[in-house]
Amino acid sequence: MYDPELGTEGLANLFKVLSKPDALEIFLLAGEGIEKSGYAIEELGFTPKKYYARLRELVDMGFVIKMEGVYRQTPFGSIIYSRLIPAMRRTYDARDRLGLIEKFKGTQIEGQVRNLIEDELNLPDFVESNKKVKILGTYEDLAIEAVDLYDSAEKSVLLASNYFDVRVMEACFRSTERDIINRLIIGKKSLSKKLQNLRMMLSLTFAKTIINFTSNKVDLREFLKFVDLPHTFCIVDGHRNIIEISNSLNDNFLVALSIDDRVVGKKLTELFEMIWEVGEFQPTFEVINSLKSN
Repeated sequence: MYDPELGTEGLANLFKVLSKPDALEIFLLAGEGIEKSGYAIEELGFTPKKYYARLRELVDMGFVIKMEGVYRQTPFGSIIYSRLIPAMRRTYDARDRLGLIEKFKGTQIEGQVRNLIEDELNLPDFVESNKKVKILGTYEDLAIEAVDLYDSAEKSVLLASNYFDVRVMEACFRSTERDIINRLIIGKKSLSKKLQNLRMMLSLTFAKTIINFTSNKVDLREFLKFVDLPHTFCIVDGHRNIIEISNSLNDNFLVALSIDDRVVGKKLTELFEMIWEVGEFQPTFEVINSLKSN
């Protein structure tokens, strides 16, 4: 099972899955979406036993999720497949040249040699700089990061969330008052968390925010949808992103990453648009729309 702190055991499991060519082939197909496993088994030439065993490993690691009856790469899996694996391949192919760095270590041109080789490898930005990726180890860290991103947004925020957090919703509504483009997808599973909903209704601040939101020009049908979500993720201004990795067995929070990267933002935006298209609007929220029209 995925280790939230990516310790030795977690990394070993991650590379164990990635080291299997059969799993990588299924991983590739999941990037396009696997609607019928029977066709995938025939196309790959696998036995059903091997196919489902490798698919289970991909799901358990958080690389693949079944959504609306289709197996797809998760946001985490998409980044691993499209960025980390190619970077590892380029690094492996250039291992002889990497040895030059050690030869020039301690000399005046060490930095120049390192930069030339790393530029040639074309490593992803979030691998090159620790400043562009932040590990959010608790749900509280995730909520605080989301609020900060909302409050500092300059153009747009796309949030797909399995959590109904009062603080994040308040930050979302505040951003609409600043004319930030907002769209929100809420996971259907979060609607069943009655305790969270009760806490929200008892929040005076949230109640006041709802009242103020009714005077906003935003049409809720263009702002809010509900769907079964694989993971929580967020894109702010096209490049500031949050990706949550949950426990595939019980949907509990494991860890989240905050990544400042436009390539990641583009991929997550494409995923958001795809999920938005299949999302639904809850009729109960028409009450707020009617208040707005009045």
